[in-house]
Amino acid sequence: MKTEAVVISTDGRFAVVETERTSACEGCHKSEDGKGCSVCSLMGGDRKLSARAKNAVGAQAGDRVMIESQTGRMLYYAVLVFLLPVVISLLCYAGASLLTAQMAWKLMGAAMGFCLTFAGLFLYSRAVQKKRCDIEIIEIIEITKRSQK
Repeated sequence: MKTEAVVISTDGRFAVVETERTSACEGCHKSEDGKGCSVCSLMGGDRKLSARAKNAVGAQAGDRVMIESQTGRMLYYAVLVFLLPVVISLLCYAGASLLTAQMAWKLMGAAMGFCLTFAGLFLYSRAVQKKRCDIEIIEIIEITKRSQK
């Protein structure tokens, strides 16, 4: 998956890049007011995303760059975030069904499984974020003017 981004800052081999969420916002009637769409509202009210990227091409702050992420890795993350909580909830519901016949306890088991899955994903995300960088700057599209030293 490739998209354009702007380098916000650099730190050795890595850079912080910022890109706009366009595919999620296209065609949304709420994006006309400039405040973003429903998805943007859920994600913090901003259409811009920032991420850490490998900076093998030597981009500097202000440069417009092309970034790339592995499609398979992004699909893996999508499965973790969207499918895993549903599967765990169903398993917890089934487990509660073996223990009790009361619907309230079954639903409580499903809700607990759902919440615990997101808690686990949060911890997994924090651990992975420190060790792995899934985005790479592959090309500098436009270099900003830099002061001469």
